[in-house]
Amino acid sequence: MRDIEIRGKRDVELQCRSLNEWHKEAAVINYGMIIICQKGMASLRVNFSEWELKPGAVITLFPNDVIIITEKSDDFLADTLKYSASLLREASLQLEQTVYSQLKLDRCRTESSTLTSIINNMFSLLKIYFDQPECICLDQLVLLQLKAFFLGFYDYLYRNPKERKEEEASPRTKEIFNAFMMELENRFKESRDVFYYADLLHITPKYLNTITQRMTGHTAKTLINQYVILQIKLSLNSEQKSAKEIAWDYNFSDLSFFCRYFKQHTGMTPMQFVKRNIE
Repeated sequence: MRDIEIRGKRDVELQCRSLNEWHKEAAVINYGMIIICQKGMASLRVNFSEWELKPGAVITLFPNDVIIITEKSDDFLADTLKYSASLLREASLQLEQTVYSQLKLDRCRTESSTLTSIINNMFSLLKIYFDQPECICLDQLVLLQLKAFFLGFYDYLYRNPKERKEEEASPRTKEIFNAFMMELENRFKESRDVFYYADLLHITPKYLNTITQRMTGHTAKTLINQYVILQIKLSLNSEQKSAKEIAWDYNFSDLSFFCRYFKQHTGMTPMQFVKRNIE
């Protein structure tokens, strides 16, 4: 797996990509992204929900999303706009939380010619600026386009309330699962223990497992370990720290325990993982 981090002076990137880095290997992202499929087909799983991408389909990704492409055609290509988490926060600052949550729930549109046209035109406009090496305002230009995109989505839902996607799980089940995932996103370095997260949610570990299995088909422990391993991989790839320092950051008792944990879930040591990604 190659976890991608936005680097360099710019907080934004506009590219045409095959997204091979997500093919059959999960990644956790630390940025936001809008993807529009231009060619071919792909099955993209985001946080345990599956989305089918075909030409014209638009999907929006958010920081801390867990991504994997389970299948894709050899000719699959997509235009992607990638932006930092800080830029996303600024773009959605005045957005109602219910609309932001709805966008995360209904993140993919496959049959909307209007949305396809909007994103294609937005990308075409931004490409003019990206192709100018002397352009010094790319971040602000992308910020303004993101604000327009979010406001357009808000306007669309306001005018078409029947288009809002209904959640399949009960409100209580969804509420607990979302709360668990939020706590995991915020506290994954502190603990990998199911009892710890169940206690934060004021429920029993057994009930938490029931909720996660109902929502994803996996136990809470499996989700915790998967998420922590993905974050460790991201840290190993992007942080200028030794394995010992990362082990300390993730609250492991010592380096040996950290290495055993990582190898148990990946089949390689942290150093072997780093070496593989450098080669």
